[in-house]
Amino acid sequence: MDDLDVEVIDKVRLWPSHASVDGHLRRVKWGAWAVYLPGSQLKLMHAVAGRQHCIYYKAPRREEVLGGFDKRPSAPDWARAFETPVLRRVAENWVMFARLHAAGLGPEPMGLVAVRDYRSFFSRGRGITAGLRLADLTKYPEKAPCTEEELRAAGILPDRSRASLREQIRGYVSDLNNLHGAMPEDGAAEVARVEAALARALGR
Repeated sequence: MDDLDVEVIDKVRLWPSHASVDGHLRRVKWGAWAVYLPGSQLKLMHAVAGRQHCIYYKAPRREEVLGGFDKRPSAPDWARAFETPVLRRVAENWVMFARLHAAGLGPEPMGLVAVRDYRSFFSRGRGITAGLRLADLTKYPEKAPCTEEELRAAGILPDRSRASLREQIRGYVSDLNNLHGAMPEDGAAEVARVEAALARALGR
């Protein structure tokens, strides 16, 4: 947690089949809350207007939730998720992956990344986003799956649906994001420090 250097990428464009990073084409693997660029070992959070976004096909429409038109019981939870600053959620991920790696339960977080000019096929206009470079878990030695007890001992509060525990790679936690995503326990100060570093890198 001592080194908070942030790599800044000027321009990212996302299409359903690929990405362009400062003009260079990249393969992509899509997740509900983030996109992974395997060649760069880069996970970028989905964002709309600098706020967290989800492209899962069962997710409600952002405009309807934030406009108060979606009346399903989960609408307030979706509103909270869609209003979360993307820099904050990336900071939370960074703190959690640092804890997981230190406990031997997750990939090494290798660097913070901020994107100045971000456009995606699922939103209008330009914005910002951020992410982190993570070590490739497919090259890690196989181990027994991480348990909830181990996750909590590492200082991570699991996501409500326990997807982070069900969807492991070679016994390591690889994804922390969900409608009720995993969170670092007592991590507010660490998260604020990382979020501030990301904001500074973008001149905010």
